[in-house]
Amino acid sequence: MPTRYEQLRQSVAYLAAPAAEQAAHLDRLMSPLTDGGSAASYGNDEMALSFEDIFLAAKDMISHGELTEEEAAAVLPLNDLLSQLSGEQNADFWRREALHQDERWDEVRLLARSALDCLPSETRAIGRSV
Repeated sequence: MPTRYEQLRQSVAYLAAPAAEQAAHLDRLMSPLTDGGSAASYGNDEMALSFEDIFLAAKDMISHGELTEEEAAAVLPLNDLLSQLSGEQNADFWRREALHQDERWDEVRLLARSALDCLPSETRAIGRSV
């Protein structure tokens, strides 16, 4: 099972990926519900929800040495943008076609790539020394 750090890094990586890779990831994620077909009707919010679920643990991860304050700060702008884009007024942003057409996804990818640059690809045990 991946560590919380690995889960955080992977969720950021999915948000940083090109639109086609994001769509393929969502199709894989939802394949049990679609018998392996397209999951386009499920939208894109699953990526943001996966990120949010693990980012909520950031303070605890810092206190246990799994994440540095600098790394959490690097991810915060991505969290802030996704929070701003939540809500019914942005429902169009969460439709599958928006991955390819909505410029706000370019901003999400840019912030995610920036955050990913600050999250080294390494295995971290709970309580590691920072």
